[in-house]
Amino acid sequence: MKIDPDRDFGTRECPSCNVEVASNLNRCQICGYAFLQPNSRQRGMRLWGAIIMLALILILTFAMYIN
Repeated sequence: MKIDPDRDFGTRECPSCNVEVASNLNRCQICGYAFLQPNSRQRGMRLWGAIIMLALILILTFAMYIN
């Protein structure tokens, strides 16, 4: 895959020093804060958590209509 070095990835704020950092950087250039990248297990857990929350909301909503 070819990466375009001129592409604008936007910015994000460093939680340590509040400086705007390019989104494609993994470390703040000012204070050295390391932006952690979620691994595949963390992404999977986030997905399952969202599915469970959606199921609970649907169950509670349906239960309200029955009563």
